[in-house]
Amino acid sequence: MNIKNYLWAFAAALTVGLSSCSDDEPNAGNDVPEPPKPGENTPTEVAIKPKAMWIDCEANFTRLSTKAGIDAELQKIKLAGLNMIYLDVKTANGYALYKSDILPYCNTFGAHTVQRDYDDYLGYFLEKCEELDIDVVASMVALGFGYHTRGVEQGLVYDQWDKWGDMLQERSDNSDPTKVVKITEDVTQPIVMLSPCHKEVQDFVVSLARELVVKYPKLKGISLDYLRYNNNDGGWYGMGDADLNAYAEYWDEPKPERTDIVTATGGVGPKFAKWLEYRSMNVTNLITKIRKAVKEVNPDCEIHLWASAHWESRYAVGQNWASKNYKPNGFMYTDTYSKTGFADQLDVFITGAYSEAVWIKDNPTSVWSVENFCKTWNTYIMDECKCYGSIAAYALTPDQIPDATYLCLKHTDGYMTFELSHINAGNKWTATHKGINRYEKAGQ
Repeated sequence: MNIKNYLWAFAAALTVGLSSCSDDEPNAGNDVPEPPKPGENTPTEVAIKPKAMWIDCEANFTRLSTKAGIDAELQKIKLAGLNMIYLDVKTANGYALYKSDILPYCNTFGAHTVQRDYDDYLGYFLEKCEELDIDVVASMVALGFGYHTRGVEQGLVYDQWDKWGDMLQERSDNSDPTKVVKITEDVTQPIVMLSPCHKEVQDFVVSLARELVVKYPKLKGISLDYLRYNNNDGGWYGMGDADLNAYAEYWDEPKPERTDIVTATGGVGPKFAKWLEYRSMNVTNLITKIRKAVKEVNPDCEIHLWASAHWESRYAVGQNWASKNYKPNGFMYTDTYSKTGFADQLDVFITGAYSEAVWIKDNPTSVWSVENFCKTWNTYIMDECKCYGSIAAYALTPDQIPDATYLCLKHTDGYMTFELSHINAGNKWTATHKGINRYEKAGQ
């Protein structure tokens, strides 16, 4: 059975890449809802739920380099009826948008360098959000420590190559699974990710999460982004020698050949399912360590994680966001795969209902619709944690967004829209507000 075509047909839909929007797109944010008029009735909030905007670092890097820029965007967020933000503060290049004692401060991302009129990006957001009664969840690109695209190579991996250069994620070669390619050599992948098989990497990521919650006690939570193995069309990440040696230790058996996992013709090798369990357990163990460290400092600080709503494809990146009680079937799963489920280690799972189809009737022969994903998440989570439905604003028209927003709020515990630059570029503020009002006025 050839697994490449089976899996990578989903690649574009599954990947939450860095936004391609620029800070100087025209007509950004012209349709912000008007403030309520004096005496105007506000919606009856029968069920007040978290309603969040994701704020990507790269896409909004220059726009949010001033206090005025931050103030303006937060006002639009508030007027749209949102009450929470997911704020990228540990960036894909491995630098910090907070006052870190561990990471360099991020004043350059890609080709953009900014001069800020404030000292602390996260600190200023927390100050202004407190005034506006907006909760802040700090997002970490957990395993991303470098950035390479369009001729730019920057980040902690490049700054400290002697320390991290041997701990990169590596994949099998597209045409020869006996060979490996470092992620820094993979031109299709802009984020340089470290492998979670290394204890040094695990300890480093845990220290960053702990630092955030120590320094910023007013955070609502920490969101773990890119805490997974990478994915690539035609190659499998986690094929480096370090991972294969760790696989051997995990299973207490000899180190496998790469063709024991994926054959030379792209088929399933005899150790493929065991390899998938090994990788998923690495991811789950790291999430477990992060949760323990955060809760020791602040038991009220929530652990959030976003992943694609299409659970059946997440084995490809080592993310089993289900309950340990969910028992899957399929050639890719061992009998013990379910123990890698990490729903019990989260306070909130953000299910990525990133579909261009909103209603099931719009795409009746496929699972890919916002409605389906918002109705089926608990099949896997089984009440282990809360779930927020999330949508990709870039994939939906202003006419679709109210329905998609409504479905998330109706069928899950909260809502997130990805992300600020897309809402601005597509003038989708009013559409977002309309969907929120539809749910809150109905109260069901």
